[in-house]
Formats: sequence, structure tokens, C-alpha cells
Amino acid sequence: MKQLAIIGGGPAGISAALYAVRGGAEVTVFAKDGGALEKADRIQNYYGFEHGVAAKELIAAGVRQAQHLGAAVKHAEVFGVEFAEGGFRIKTADGAFDAGAVIIACGTARNAPPIKNLQTFEGAGVSYCAICDAFFYRGKKVAVVGSGAYARSEYAELKNVVKDVTVLTDGGGALDGIPCNTKKIAAFEGEHKLESIVFADGSRENFDGAFIACGSAGAFELAKKVGLEIGGGKLLVNEKRETNVPGIYAAGDCTPGLQQIAKAVCDGMTAGTEALKYLKAQDLKP
Repeated sequence: MKQLAIIGGGPAGISAALYAVRGGAEVTVFAKDGGALEKADRIQNYYGFEHGVAAKELIAAGVRQAQHLGAAVKHAEVFGVEFAEGGFRIKTADGAFDAGAVIIACGTARNAPPIKNLQTFEGAGVSYCAICDAFFYRGKKVAVVGSGAYARSEYAELKNVVKDVTVLTDGGGALDGIPCNTKKIAAFEGEHKLESIVFADGSRENFDGAFIACGSAGAFELAKKVGLEIGGGKLLVNEKRETNVPGIYAAGDCTPGLQQIAKAVCDGMTAGTEALKYLKAQDLKP
């Protein structure tokens, strides 16, 4: 059976891992952190804890349980998901990882910086996916907005396709070995599409496009890379937690519904068992 990759180490991702690994799947969880739950203090409304439980304690216990059952939990930042022969390829700072099925359970954060007119030019010069849209900027000049490992990854995707690419760190530090502009960004400007970027010091530079790569790649950014349907900022799934792409599932806060631990755990259970069925079915194909 091929590997199951789970992106996200919160309640949804770990719950999915528990059910899938017990069903016989080889499971790897990619967890940059504990998700939104890690920012909470004490949980008072989760079943079985009479006096509540510390959020970090609950996360740690779940991870230990998944590892005890045989799931691998890697502390790694995921940059992207791509189609690959026989399934999918997960791109991380530590290299690529192939899987037969994927569960996205990395929350809702959309890492769009508060830049004037950014939303105005989404789809008209502003993109969230280098591997999706680099083709449209061949021979042109583009910017990558971001200052971390995700921005570096998007730069690497673009540099061999477009004519000129610069990373705009928006006040962050420069990235070694990459053309950078560290000025604070004030606004995006243009008539019907993005034409220039204005900086806080009043200067401006012309660009044909800008790729947003701030922070880490969340569910929205990963969805764009493989064509997952999005509605209301959430990944759209059916009752089996299936997305519109066979073999990719989504669970937890990145999908519609209540943002509660109990709901995330239930989502994870469903996604984990359905992904397991999918992998077993793939094994039976000639």
C-alpha cells in the first residue's frame, strides 16, 4: 500500500493518522506546529476532561498516541502538493515525499499581507501559486512577496521560467543568494491589472505580476497548487471529506463548519478511514 501523507498536526490531522494507521496504512504527518489549538490556553469543553485540559498537553498526547501506533510525525514545513506518477508529491524544506493519497488538515490561515489593492488584483497580476501560474509570466518581470522559506521555494519555481524575479520581503530581512528588495510595501497599482508596486518611502517599481508567499503555505495556497475547489475561503468537501481531486481529502478548520476540536476530530476520523479505503482500492487496480 502506498503512503498516506497528512498535512497538519492538529486534532484533525492526528485523528486521521490514528484511524488510517490502525487500518494498515503507512502514515506520515507533516506538522509545522500544533495549529490553532497551540495558541489556546486551556480547553474546557472537550469530552472526557472533567477539569479541562491544557491545549499543549492535548496536542502532545495526540502526537504521542499516533507515534505509538506507528505513524511517523515529521516537524517540517510543506511548501506545495504536486501531481506525481501514481499519486502526489509533497514538497518540504527537507525534500520531496511521494504519497498515494493526501489529507489536508492545516487550518484556515490565508497569508495575505495587508497591502492596499492586493485583493483588487487577485487573478489580474496577483497569484498565490508559482507552479500554477509561472507559465503565464514567461519573459516577464515578477515579484515574490515574502521573507521566509516559502518565499524562497516560490522563487525557485519561478526563476527558470520568468525573465526577472525579485523577492520583496516587505520590511523583512534579505534572503541569502536571492535578489531582494527589503522595503516596506505600501500598495499595488495598475489600471485593469497589476502594473507597479509602490513602497512606503514613495518609490515604485514596475512588475507584471506578484506571487504572494508570506509565512507558510496554508490550505488555501496548497489548494491552488492542485486545483481544489474553494468556497468562502474553505476547501469544499463532501460527507466523506473528499475534495474534487480524487485521492485528496480535507479535514478540520480548513473545511466549512464549526471550528471546534470535536468537529476536527470527527473530520479526521472520516478522512482517515476514507483515505485508507482509497489506497486499498488503488492496490486492487491492475
